[in-house]
Amino acid sequence: MSRVGFGSSLLALAFAGAAPAFAQSSPTTPAPEQGLADIVVTAQRRTESAQKAALSIVAVSGDALRNAGVTNIDALARQTAGIEIQPSGGPYTTFTVRSVSNLSGNAFSDPSIAVNVNGVYLATPTTFRGLFYDLDRVELLKGPQGTLYGRNATGGAINLIPNRPTFRLGGNAGIVLGNYSHFDANAAFNLPLSDAVAVRIAGQHAKHSGYMSLGTNDEDVNAVRGSVLFQPSTDLSILLSADWAHEGGKGPGATLRKACSALGRPGVSCFVADPYTDVGDLPAYYTAAGIAVQSRDPYLDSDYYGVGLNADWTTHIGTVSLVGGYRKSDVRYNSTATSWQIIENQHPTQKSLELRLASPSGQRLGYVFGAYYLDTAMHAHANGESATAHNYSDQRTNLTGWTGALFSQLNYGLTDTFRIVGGVRYTYEKKNSDSNRYRLVANGPDPVIPAAPPGAPTNVIAGSRDWNKVNWKAGVEYDAGPRSLLYANVSTGFKAGGFYYGPPGFTTYEPEKVTSFVAGSKNRFFDNRLQLNLEGFYLKYSNQQVSFVKLVTGLATLVTENAARSHAYGFDLDSQFLATPTTRLSFQAQYLHSKYDDFTYLTLGAPPAARTSCTVSAGSPPNAAVDCSGQTTLRSPTWTLVGSVEQGIPLPNGGRLVGEANVRYEGHYQTDLSYLPEGVANASARVNLSFGYEAPGNAFSLKAYVDNVTDATTITATTMSTSYAVNQAFGARLLPPRTFGVRGQVKF
Repeated sequence: MSRVGFGSSLLALAFAGAAPAFAQSSPTTPAPEQGLADIVVTAQRRTESAQKAALSIVAVSGDALRNAGVTNIDALARQTAGIEIQPSGGPYTTFTVRSVSNLSGNAFSDPSIAVNVNGVYLATPTTFRGLFYDLDRVELLKGPQGTLYGRNATGGAINLIPNRPTFRLGGNAGIVLGNYSHFDANAAFNLPLSDAVAVRIAGQHAKHSGYMSLGTNDEDVNAVRGSVLFQPSTDLSILLSADWAHEGGKGPGATLRKACSALGRPGVSCFVADPYTDVGDLPAYYTAAGIAVQSRDPYLDSDYYGVGLNADWTTHIGTVSLVGGYRKSDVRYNSTATSWQIIENQHPTQKSLELRLASPSGQRLGYVFGAYYLDTAMHAHANGESATAHNYSDQRTNLTGWTGALFSQLNYGLTDTFRIVGGVRYTYEKKNSDSNRYRLVANGPDPVIPAAPPGAPTNVIAGSRDWNKVNWKAGVEYDAGPRSLLYANVSTGFKAGGFYYGPPGFTTYEPEKVTSFVAGSKNRFFDNRLQLNLEGFYLKYSNQQVSFVKLVTGLATLVTENAARSHAYGFDLDSQFLATPTTRLSFQAQYLHSKYDDFTYLTLGAPPAARTSCTVSAGSPPNAAVDCSGQTTLRSPTWTLVGSVEQGIPLPNGGRLVGEANVRYEGHYQTDLSYLPEGVANASARVNLSFGYEAPGNAFSLKAYVDNVTDATTITATTMSTSYAVNQAFGARLLPPRTFGVRGQVKF
């Protein structure tokens, strides 16, 4: 990043002052003179103020998401510090929190962050699409959540909570118009049918043309959700919901990046052309290396379905909650977002049920008891290009599995201000595979894929594995004042092992385990106008799961292997300041130091020893050994900073003019396990501005916006080409360029 850019970002952050302005737009926000709002969350499986929850949590209201133009999960990371959400090939999504990451890219992938919709856990990383509309809030929980969330929550959890039906006739509608043919329409309608029954229908259409030259990095989503609330008494509520979404368009795209010296230019790593030139428009860089050009016809064509049940019954011993869900997807895509072609048809399904009892609030002994069950099935047919060998892998994956858990978390007040906390969770998980991989002799782009397997399999992944683990949590909480909380805890987390397409004897990976040490403080000062929340953390991992692409039997393969040991430490700062009744400042920061203490992997395609930060040795010929011990973990910037300012100008009619400025600075980080310079995502600062009018009572609003004002080119992820030996290229995926337009909202 240039000195000018870094200076500008610091200046903007200093101007923005001290947690994000988006928290203020909760529907329950009091008038400014009452101070900062108390955001109500259910992150710990009970209803409480976010300021009383003894964990690092950011709550983002649905109104704030609409104001920021967030219509998909990939864009959520731009609203806060400390979480990386990156598109992979096709519809896959990769999450990283506090150094915990799992590159998602095939049917064997498991996410490392637990994403939940209305309490229903989403088991596969292709099912997070078409959900960002008519939301009450989003909760981002940082750090391992092994006791209350369990499965695949060693990095944290994201809770999406849609608006529930209410017993008031009304609704809302919104529209966004912008460059790149951006058109986003959303609406919700709420209808009470009686004193005990209400329904709500909501939908979204979000579309813009691609930012890349071929039209990739576009959006084309249609979604609808319906819900029915039965509330015969104040003690009982039953919510039934169903949703559907379709995602089309071309999907994510990539451009090529190489060592500058290979292009005859000064510098370290350079784009081969304009950064927004798609790989499909760079045929010469493929043919010059003797490999086929890339497809000019990438696409997404996926449907997502879900039904859910949320029942809550309040009794004298607490609230009994039953959460059930069924979800399925039909995912089809052709993607070159990694710089080589991947084609897949995937059909995951899941059924889940959770039963909980949460104690009444305000008593000395608080408790949560629960049981959980999840059943999953995955059937997928995928073809991935191994360009140098002029062939494709033909993967026919069939997976089933189930997991069950019993859990409890207790807190007991030794005094009116001092509590001890303890929790335990037992998890059993079983996975079954009947999967085969074949070599398809074909040349791209867009090969003809035979319906039947092409000969004998090159890899057979068949069998069953199971694991069980007891996780625990122990801590203390102290109310240092009416609006001050101090806390510290130690907890463990567990993520089950699994399968991948490796050579005989190397087809499975082991569970990931983490021990987390946390100390934090949450505070409100100056008549509830200043918020300062700070959490320090230290994470110690054994067998941390690392997913990356390497060559196995001459085929490009996404594998998951275990780093024997790793660690991370740092802190999260979340602050807000209501400087005047019309001026709100906010600032978030995360500092992260993370290392692989012991990690070596074998590959047929090792990075050049003279240029990688890892150590390359002979290994077990023909495989080279790549020792990355001591390297910073993937997708882990040292500093992430988010600052914003909101200034309102009251008008005589009771409305107001409002301007907002936001900047997010992120330091550089390595995105590829080759640890070559071309795999580094550049440090960048992205500035967003908006200005508009809000009618009295916020009945309607109209705002103009500019996102990424400076038109910064920001790399979000890279992948070492499977043909690196001959083309020395990396595929690079980018965040959007400068976008602008108008957003309108109306409530009725």
